[in-house]
Amino acid sequence: MKKTISKLVFLFAVLAAYPQTDYKRSRGEGFYRCAISNTIGPGNVWIDFYALGFLWDSEPEEDNLPAPFAFPELRTEVGIKNFVSAFVESRVLSYSWKFDWLAVGGKFTFLKNKDLRFHNVGAKIEYRHRFLSEFHTSIGGFQNSLGTGFTPEGFVVQGGSLRFLALYDLDFISKFSFLPLKVSLNLGANIPFDKEFVEYSQYLVNFGVAYIGLGADVFIEYSLEAFFNKSTDPKIFSFNWSGWGSTVKTWEVAFSENPMYLTLGGRVRYPNGLALYGAVPLLISWNIGSTTAHTGTEIKVNFPEEAARGITDGFDPWYAKWKLIIALSYPIRYRQTGAEMRRSFLLLKNKKGKKKIDIDQRLNLERNSFEQEKNSDETDRKKRLERIKKRREEIEGSQ
Repeated sequence: MKKTISKLVFLFAVLAAYPQTDYKRSRGEGFYRCAISNTIGPGNVWIDFYALGFLWDSEPEEDNLPAPFAFPELRTEVGIKNFVSAFVESRVLSYSWKFDWLAVGGKFTFLKNKDLRFHNVGAKIEYRHRFLSEFHTSIGGFQNSLGTGFTPEGFVVQGGSLRFLALYDLDFISKFSFLPLKVSLNLGANIPFDKEFVEYSQYLVNFGVAYIGLGADVFIEYSLEAFFNKSTDPKIFSFNWSGWGSTVKTWEVAFSENPMYLTLGGRVRYPNGLALYGAVPLLISWNIGSTTAHTGTEIKVNFPEEAARGITDGFDPWYAKWKLIIALSYPIRYRQTGAEMRRSFLLLKNKKGKKKIDIDQRLNLERNSFEQEKNSDETDRKKRLERIKKRREEIEGSQ
């Protein structure tokens, strides 16, 4: 009991000596696509503003100048209980400067998260409704009049869809205080409600590693959106898309032609909770077989194996080669969680560049200094007494 009280006294003394522990940190902040299993804390409210931009050329074989795109997005998350939070997010303006989508959902933590945990699991589920009926341009013209098709960012379906993710984290600082690394894995799916396109549901994979510092984070992340398929063969699409009359176009998307990005990013935070965020996703998908430049006879002559499968048009992963995401996050209502208080304490404890003072060593130095002063005073006193004695003897001798 005495040891426990001593530890608590020491902890509060350290926290009092370091005002940096007042950093307002979101317990549920993730990477870019990668979500972590923790929620933000009961009663907390965070608001995020995102700006996403990229350059995209719809005709890779031509020397056209790439077209710039920039979209604003908003997100608000509210902590309901210690194990659940709810969120609303939306792309406010999109292609043709029109409203794009709105999503509502929740995140759940299955294990106790009042303190840091080495292992943690959770789930995220959301309903997303896409209102946009067109997106200006598409890969190979593969889109219909209902806003479904291949955009520079991947395959989208107008209307409602259900997204869910299983979340797993490793938070190394909880076990090794000198190692502030976090590893996160997400596995899930995106399922359209439209019966015509439910066959083209996608499974979602996100994997990230982050260094979580006191005032700054850096991370690297891999993300994939791949079509469900019964085998490892390419996924075949066959539709009468708008603008093509009664002609049915058929093409296929190989696994490597699904949107895959490697993202580098980081975050800088301030004590009042303001966090500035930046990320750069880099496309790592690659083409297999024919491209959007090949159609009809070219497919039959140059890619007979595709023609044998009924392919009429080629496809290539001409998504945005890179994106730039910047974001600003701020807590509207905040109460510090025990987990983030402990994280701040451990980060401060191992912060480099701070001069560490050994209390025992300091006491020994002070004790030695006192002894030296005491010895010095004693030596001076003896010398004075000897001088007085010698002077007295001189006076008595002269008489």
